[in-house]
Amino acid sequence: MKSTFSQKPHLIALCVLSCITSSYSEANWQQFTQPETHIPKTNIKPIIDGKLSKDEWQDARLIEDFVVFRPNVGDQPTHNIEAYVSYDSEFFYVAAKIYQPKHTLTDRVLSQGEYMWDEDYFGLVLDTNFDKSDAYLFHVTPSGVKEDGLVDGTSYIAQWKTLWHAKTSVEANSWSVEIAIPMQSISFEQNAALWGLQLRHRTASPNTQIYWNVNNPNNYAWHTNQLAPISGLRNLKQGIGLELKPSLALKSTNNEKSELTPALDVLYKLTPNLSAMLTINTDFSGTEVDEVPLNTTRFSQYFTEKRDFFLQDSQIFRFGGMDDTYSNGMPFYSRRIGQGRQSGLLDINWGTKLTGQIGNTRLGILSVNQEQDAMQSEDTQLSVARIIHQVVDKHQIGAIVTHGSPNDQSDSTLFGADYRYQGNIFEQFPVDAHAYYQEAESASHNAISNEDNKSYGASMRLLNDTFYMRNRFQYVGKNFNPTLGFVNRKDLKYYETVSHYRIRPQSGWLGEQVNYYQFTGFYYLWEDTQGKREGQSIFIRPLQIDFKSDDFFFFTHNRYQRMLTKPFSFTNKLTFVPKEYNYNQNEIYFSSANSRPIYFTSRITKGEFYDAELERVSLDLNYRPNRHLFLNLSRNMYYYERDGINDQLFNTQLKINVAFNTEWSWNTLLQHNNQTNNFSLFSRLRYEPSPNAVYIASINRGYDLGSGWHERVETTDETAIKLAYTYRW
Repeated sequence: MKSTFSQKPHLIALCVLSCITSSYSEANWQQFTQPETHIPKTNIKPIIDGKLSKDEWQDARLIEDFVVFRPNVGDQPTHNIEAYVSYDSEFFYVAAKIYQPKHTLTDRVLSQGEYMWDEDYFGLVLDTNFDKSDAYLFHVTPSGVKEDGLVDGTSYIAQWKTLWHAKTSVEANSWSVEIAIPMQSISFEQNAALWGLQLRHRTASPNTQIYWNVNNPNNYAWHTNQLAPISGLRNLKQGIGLELKPSLALKSTNNEKSELTPALDVLYKLTPNLSAMLTINTDFSGTEVDEVPLNTTRFSQYFTEKRDFFLQDSQIFRFGGMDDTYSNGMPFYSRRIGQGRQSGLLDINWGTKLTGQIGNTRLGILSVNQEQDAMQSEDTQLSVARIIHQVVDKHQIGAIVTHGSPNDQSDSTLFGADYRYQGNIFEQFPVDAHAYYQEAESASHNAISNEDNKSYGASMRLLNDTFYMRNRFQYVGKNFNPTLGFVNRKDLKYYETVSHYRIRPQSGWLGEQVNYYQFTGFYYLWEDTQGKREGQSIFIRPLQIDFKSDDFFFFTHNRYQRMLTKPFSFTNKLTFVPKEYNYNQNEIYFSSANSRPIYFTSRITKGEFYDAELERVSLDLNYRPNRHLFLNLSRNMYYYERDGINDQLFNTQLKINVAFNTEWSWNTLLQHNNQTNNFSLFSRLRYEPSPNAVYIASINRGYDLGSGWHERVETTDETAIKLAYTYRW
């Protein structure tokens, strides 16, 4: 029943590069690569109302040559698209009319900010420097729900938000969208010769991705190296470049008397490509709470940033290829700010930020003053500086410095340097590679050792649709303590290889039913810094199928090896003693098409967990009868049995989202987790009459249920009403 691992295997996945020899039926994809396209300046400022009038767009560039990118490169779109692109000194304009009958639309989302990637949409990716390192993304659904984010070369940062305008209208046989992006909302070099642009349309049923430009069918179409060059943008204006965002919050915390809290955010464009920000008496009330999953590891969990001030230009502070999906060793983790070891949440007195680009150099400087933690004698100053320089095409070097500690008064500093390559191998297969080195030093009354205080690593991703490969190596020293970063596992050498081989059937029954099927392999290895093995995992996924109906299925066989050097107190009933463990798990996953009113995701796992028997059952049930109501109930249940001792972990979440229209929404999240014995309720009513105004009323309650529901202890109590408005000049 138990299995034994062989000696550490070589990372033989590298040799699988031979699989790249697979042929493509879309050999003539070059015909879909657009040449440099001139964008005319309009003399007629269009009214952004969603009612596309050709008289308003007569000066714009008309674009009609769209092509299917997925599932089959080169297919002709089922529905014709007429797109218009123009600009004036203050706005970049895009409009489109999609000749898709109303009854075929997948358009079930109405709340601004709600997940919209499963809907039909039209949008664009815009690279204002055309350096293929980062870009802006803007999408709109037929109902007018907007999505904006950043494309950091090959990664998407959804948390970024800005002010822009979009309206839509739906008719019997078509729908239209009009978009205006203020020059004040983006950064650019004045009178740059070229920008980059991609226009995108998606239909959800069947799942079809339609694009204006295809540079490489092996790559993902939204990446920055898939954009087409556009020219002609001259004499752009950002006014005086000043933006003021005052807010006023009336809030009550932990049954204390309600108090009125004013706050102010100021942004000033020093140049069109360089922004300075100031935040005073910063208030984060009404910010969406975290969804807390069960933690079945020995290591602390990572949560993404949700606060607007820290999200602004957050991509600049990313380092060494680390992101939200792999965060261990991250030198700067903005959620360290506003957190105290003793007091918990801390107020931010003021903060400054300088971000943008000068020539071929991007930079970010952040400094925040937060209130003292408990008995500290003074407030704490926390700072980070980041620089990235484009040495030549495809090659970047960077550096990062952090100073300060949110937990004590120690003089803690981190220095790091990194390198990035973003290009192609064999002329057509995209690759993204990183390497980095960093050291964290501390001069503290706690006498933290600076011996082996370094971390370094390298990673490489072959971003190919047919053959994908990811390799990573990381070293984290025993005393690597980045006080403004995130580390949940030290004294570590980590190796990772992930690869898949994907086939997209072009004809026959499979071509009619399946978008793709693939084989995937995962290998992970952990050692301490002396090379002593701590564990490894091998996951084999022999079959993964993405159906044209949008149903999705995979089966995975997982093999684990874990070496415990000290007891692992997993639950109150289960403690795993120090020794070597070898065990297996089998997992089946299925998700039904979310275009249906009722859809679900299920996961069943059976096998062992260390020396206990494991059964996991997870169900995520969704009900969306119309655009106004969405209900989600999820339940994760882990059952463990060892020597007649039974234990279980579970968490339950209930989401209730009500959208009255695109301006009014009411979202509620209830969570219960028996691992931490917590129950929480977060409910927020949001009114957004325009992109520059938002009004929020929220309730956030948390309870410790360690002694039962009737003996619950309140741990969080915040009620807030917040009003914010943005003024621009």
